[in-house]
Amino acid sequence: MRKMRRLMTATFQCLRLIIALLFLSSFAFSQTPAANPREENKRQKRIDVRINHLIDLDYMVRKYAASKSEAPNKVEGFEDLVNVVRQLQTEFGAGLAAIHSVLITCKTASEAVDKFSQLPEFITTRKETQVKIREGAIRYGRALNAFEPAFLKDIWPQHKLVVERAAAYITKDFEPKEQECFDYLIKRLGMEDSVYQAPIYLVAESPWPGGFTFWDRTRKGACVISVEVNQGSALFETILHEAIHALDIETKGDGNTLAEIERGLLKAGLSESDLAVRHGPHLLVFIQSAETVKRLIDPSHKAYGEGEKGVYARLQALSDIELPVWIAYLDGKITREDAVNRIVEGLVKVSKETKLPKSR
Repeated sequence: MRKMRRLMTATFQCLRLIIALLFLSSFAFSQTPAANPREENKRQKRIDVRINHLIDLDYMVRKYAASKSEAPNKVEGFEDLVNVVRQLQTEFGAGLAAIHSVLITCKTASEAVDKFSQLPEFITTRKETQVKIREGAIRYGRALNAFEPAFLKDIWPQHKLVVERAAAYITKDFEPKEQECFDYLIKRLGMEDSVYQAPIYLVAESPWPGGFTFWDRTRKGACVISVEVNQGSALFETILHEAIHALDIETKGDGNTLAEIERGLLKAGLSESDLAVRHGPHLLVFIQSAETVKRLIDPSHKAYGEGEKGVYARLQALSDIELPVWIAYLDGKITREDAVNRIVEGLVKVSKETKLPKSR
């Protein structure tokens, strides 16, 4: 009996110990905060740097096609390819974006030809015009396919070295500050904290201005940046500038400062073709991206908009209003709401008083 009692006592003690441990374990788990999706989003990468020889070739050709002078005789057949692009620019106009949105999904020119053949015969541009797209796109794809072997042999090795060097520079000097930069500009511009990761295609050469954002077929922003045009800290500013455009389409809701300024100008009676409407919100992208680099990465950074021929000088009537107001906001002297109101009021006033020209 005594042995039985001792055994039962020991058993009960073990059960009590197990129950206590289970209670403490459950208590510990209950004290662990649940994962915050917003915090998870904040740790994500905001850009995806990519290198694609076909995009590099496309933008190199576009650079020389945009020039009125004859294309340099880089490699046999190059001038013929440039002439094809010049013809397409005349035929397509804004419809060229459809070609670029296909090219970023391809790894070879032959793949591009196949995908171009699947395009509709006509597309409707944002200006509601019909463009016959498929025939010209296939013509361009075949021209790219014919020139691609020579490009890969004689031009791409040097271009690849240039863009890989730029990618390494981004990894070393921008990536450690990437999250801080995006948190800063997203908060300052009042954008939603989108989980979208903007693809950034680096190319060796491109037409002016050296940074581009277009929408792919899923209405997601894709960016192309020229290493030739954007060197040093200018590369970081352009990355942020183009990424803002890509994020803007994702976060058009209330609080988006760019959208609020545009809505305010339209509500005040300005038309969509007014220079202030077309360039007022975009000018703020220049200011914010440059100030982000200055304040978080390189205090000696020179803004892309500065200089005699910079965008601040070209749009001086607008920049004289926006620059001091936005700097005051970034310095914490006024609220974002005050900044938006002052910018809208100032742009409306200067537009009506000076009769700013319509934007083309």
